[in-house]
Amino acid sequence: MEAHDIHGKAVGQRSLLQKIGNFVPGFRGYQKREEWREVDATQRTWCAEKLTGSKEKVKRALNDVIAGGDLDGITPFEKLMGRLDTVANKIKNADRGWSGMFDTIKVEEHQLEKVYQFDLSLAEGVTEVEKAIDSLGSSDKDTSLKLVREATDLVSKLEEYFAKREEIMRKG
Repeated sequence: MEAHDIHGKAVGQRSLLQKIGNFVPGFRGYQKREEWREVDATQRTWCAEKLTGSKEKVKRALNDVIAGGDLDGITPFEKLMGRLDTVANKIKNADRGWSGMFDTIKVEEHQLEKVYQFDLSLAEGVTEVEKAIDSLGSSDKDTSLKLVREATDLVSKLEEYFAKREEIMRKG
């Protein structure tokens, strides 16, 4: 899945009932917010799946280290896999910014659009993590350990960046 213009695709796939709903007062704004929420969830799922897939690559690199008889180098790999799990789960299970049509407190469309733009930047960070992890397999032990530490730092930065998403959801 391409990380760009998911919202345009979602709008293009509206059903006839949704198009008719545009004529009901208040429904159009609700529908637009729902589209942003769906796009946000799709984008976050994509990011989480990429991080989870990267974990498999780390496991393969770890198996190469173990096969070489080096048990001292296991800890950084395990730490990276744990960080990947943690961050992928936070991204996947994050708040969608849901508010019902008749809720008192609304999450406005401009907030959801900001979250979507934020998630696009998040996807770029996930791609950086993926690239860092992809380089693990073709390295000697010392280089692999250095790359694992760098990838772990990138995942930590990604988690810090993602934490700012909650602030956007609260404050707009």
